Amino acid sequence: MLTSHFMDEVEALCDRIMILKNGKSIFCGSIKDSVAASPYEKLEDAYLWYTDGEGEYENI
Repeated sequence: MLTSHFMDEVEALCDRIMILKNGKSIFCGSIKDSVAASPYEKLEDAYLWYTDGEGEYENI
């Protein structure tokens, strides 16, 4: 298990990720799936979209 806010580190070391917001899981799955479910093409942008509450997301 790795805890990080550095998305380049996450992309290099993780096969699956979980994004938390206020202690609750808002995404769980692959990096590719997290980016595909967002309107962005990069994990860092997708992460901010999930955590800033701008997007519609569901716990996968």
